[in-house]
Amino acid sequence: MKFNAGGVIDLKRVTFFLAVLMLLSACGSQFNRVSWLEEPDKRNDMVYSLVKKYELEGMTEEEIISLLGEPEEKLDDEYVYYLGRAGLGVDDSLLRLYINENGNIQSYKITND
Repeated sequence: MKFNAGGVIDLKRVTFFLAVLMLLSACGSQFNRVSWLEEPDKRNDMVYSLVKKYELEGMTEEEIISLLGEPEEKLDDEYVYYLGRAGLGVDDSLLRLYINENGNIQSYKITND
């Protein structure tokens, strides 16, 4: 750590270092469609960015599939996307999209099963 002539930490350098560190740590967790499709184990890091960036509720099934690809599981009224291992690696983290009778996303939930 650098000190100025008076023996005080150079706050400008420390602030700059912390800003760069925060920026770099945030970059890894941004939603990226290509990474989502090609690296399913990294989805858990991106899912909160995804739900902030896109208004999932109200999207059509076609819009969701165009954005996220085919789900790992399709039920009558639910799409399930694998997000990666949860916690200590015992459970799977899942994005569950609930579909209404009009074929739009009604709600979503992130679960550890």
